[in-house]
Amino acid sequence: DHVLVLGELGTAPEWASYYPGKPHSSYFDRFYQPRRMEDYANYVRTVAQRYRGIITAYDIWNEPWIHAWWGVGYDESKPDQAGYITSEEPQKDFVRLMKTAFEAAKAVDPDITVLGVNSTSSGPGSNNLGGAEWTRGVVEAGGLDFCDAVCYHQYIGGKPGYAGDVVERGYQTAIGPILERFGRLPKPVWMTEGSAGQDTVGPGFYNHTLPCPNKEDVAETGDRLCRYVVALLGEGIARLFLYSMHAQASLDSAPRWSVLVTPEGYMHPSGAALAILTWHLEDTKFVERREVAEGVFAYLFEAKDGSRSVAALSGKTGHAPYILPRGDGLQVIDLFGNPVAGGRPLGETL
Repeated sequence: DHVLVLGELGTAPEWASYYPGKPHSSYFDRFYQPRRMEDYANYVRTVAQRYRGIITAYDIWNEPWIHAWWGVGYDESKPDQAGYITSEEPQKDFVRLMKTAFEAAKAVDPDITVLGVNSTSSGPGSNNLGGAEWTRGVVEAGGLDFCDAVCYHQYIGGKPGYAGDVVERGYQTAIGPILERFGRLPKPVWMTEGSAGQDTVGPGFYNHTLPCPNKEDVAETGDRLCRYVVALLGEGIARLFLYSMHAQASLDSAPRWSVLVTPEGYMHPSGAALAILTWHLEDTKFVERREVAEGVFAYLFEAKDGSRSVAALSGKTGHAPYILPRGDGLQVIDLFGNPVAGGRPLGETL
């Protein structure tokens, strides 16, 4: 009863898009730009009306900074995904889509939350625009007028949880142009797709019956995931969405993109670690990040009613020794919620 859906207003049928008449991908061909905004507006109104009161927030499209997800043509001389061609002014075109979706959805229900900008923490590539360039173009075209919140995607490797980490750098790539222009964030920021490294979740229970060796360190996987969440909250992210719980291709191999669950559907230990983190942080607000020893950072959270405080202690690899505090009314727990005696040194996990 407490699970909410973030809808995605994306894809266009062949007849309503820039589909060139020849199939190239059953997946990407659905993401050619709509030809007529009137058709897209009708689609948005229909979906918003049908799910009014059920879906209360919508994202617009998917990763339009990648040419294959925002195409207007196809270059036959290039292979596969590289052949998709984006428009001459893709950010302006996307703002046109944002405006259409925003106005159509709000006409159905003014309380619907509509996300926009849809940027990335990634840099530029041969088949995509980088996050800074994409965000800057959308903002310059007036995109912030047509959304309730700004969203972006971020996938990382390694272990964040310190000043200048990969999460902070990615946030600056995706959101920095907004701060440069306004000096502040005029809208809340949602991270709507991401995870803390691919190929980290092991094959699960079936490695006992099928030939799929499991070399995973589940504490490492859980630590990466929780550090990722804490670091995002430390950047002021209002909501975040992990990808993905439906990424299993076969039961005899580790799923590339999976989070929280194992291939057979059972909760992964990292899911248990995230549940513990959520239990302690879900009714709090981030206050500040403080370096309490060389390479050791405390992410400080306070309950919204002021009744308690939580510090997530995160050490860089090879951090200086840090002795866990002790005192009346103070509880210290490890990554999986087990009590830890004060006065012991901080280890390598959150």
